[in-house]
Amino acid sequence: MSQQTEQSQSAVHASTRTMIVLAFSATAGVMVEYYDFFIYGYAAASAFPSVFFPKLSPTVALVFSYLTFGAGFPARILGAFIFGHYGDRTGRKFAFLINILIVGATTCLVGVLPGYASIGIAAPLLLLLLRVIQGIGLGGEFGGASSLLAEFGAQRKSRAFWMSLANLGIPLGAMSASAVMFTLSKSFRTGGWRVAMLLSLVIVLPALLARYKLADTPLFERLKQKELLAKMPSFAVFKKHSRAIFLLALVSAFQQMDGYVSGTYIITFHHLAGISLSTTAVIIMISRIGDTLGVAIAGPMADWLKRRQMAFIAIAGTFLISYPLVQAILARNIPMCILTQFMITFFGIGILHGLAPILTSESFPTKFRYSGTGISYSISAVMGGMIAPAVLAGLIGQDALHNWYWVIIVYGIYAVVAMVALVFIRETRDLDLEKLDQDGIVAQGAGSNA
Repeated sequence: MSQQTEQSQSAVHASTRTMIVLAFSATAGVMVEYYDFFIYGYAAASAFPSVFFPKLSPTVALVFSYLTFGAGFPARILGAFIFGHYGDRTGRKFAFLINILIVGATTCLVGVLPGYASIGIAAPLLLLLLRVIQGIGLGGEFGGASSLLAEFGAQRKSRAFWMSLANLGIPLGAMSASAVMFTLSKSFRTGGWRVAMLLSLVIVLPALLARYKLADTPLFERLKQKELLAKMPSFAVFKKHSRAIFLLALVSAFQQMDGYVSGTYIITFHHLAGISLSTTAVIIMISRIGDTLGVAIAGPMADWLKRRQMAFIAIAGTFLISYPLVQAILARNIPMCILTQFMITFFGIGILHGLAPILTSESFPTKFRYSGTGISYSISAVMGGMIAPAVLAGLIGQDALHNWYWVIIVYGIYAVVAMVALVFIRETRDLDLEKLDQDGIVAQGAGSNA
């Protein structure tokens, strides 16, 4: 019997071996997709202003570069709708496989895209188009990884640990991107960024193979056999779970903001403070160890503590660290830059990265899990990742020495909003995912296909 058949016919309590295979498949795919994503972000912060917007002033070119980078975020919502529909309607595997193909292909195309000097205005327009398509592909990632790990691990005592691994590929992808940027730092602003994007092919193929071997989860197959799946899940989830979608998005928006400010805009801030790109790459690469450590700790801790309590601590800690981080950068105190960047990444990205798939997966029943988790997380990316870097680029301009306080203000606003949203989110540590499905069926009527 094939591995796919064994998985699809296994009990809801999946074996540890099955969970390891699933975790590897999810992590490998997430890693390659976020490697692509962060390389794009680094290029937007350093190379794209001169390559694609050379006719604009440095500040305006930087803002346009970040806006092009940000265009992928609303596209992620569209991707979450599309892949969420197929993931909740036809199966998790198909949607989870296609999205990585899209992200890998678009990243390679950006790597060979001519600049403004060669094809004029067509260059930034094509860049924008590819960025949107890349965002659509990435929009299907979170929902697929979270749903698979949550549903196969539904009855395990360490459920939160396995679910947290849905985001482990993000710091690993970011570390890989930082390492490549460091290696190519001398040429990254000219042509090195193209090499970095094409290198994504090295991990695309193994990730594709791993995902091809996946099967759909027992919880999903059970609903499919009983014909209890939603006809239009990406739309129906808003009718039944809109409150959860937006509250969870507001919480994750803080993590998204911190991730893209400390991972992309911080490159510009370092440059304005007189810190070299190679040094910045090392600082970011070391800080991503904090991201990885945060994800690794978040799962086991969430199995012990309350989910919301951990989120409160992580958000408050991140905000408090934002001030010494900025001051260390302005003072060009590299050891302190490394320490504060590590800590702000550990709390604001790592811990919250680990909590995100837990909080979202436990808030939606199986028939809406792929859609609900993906849409919620994609909305948070728009709220945090798309807006914050461009806003800071505009407010701070070229004068980081006098306008640094805007970084603290942005962190403070996002922190307050996230904490208020947390108050209205239910605690899910002791929740039974199968009971969540049963409650939904009883409430809607056993024959409903809404």
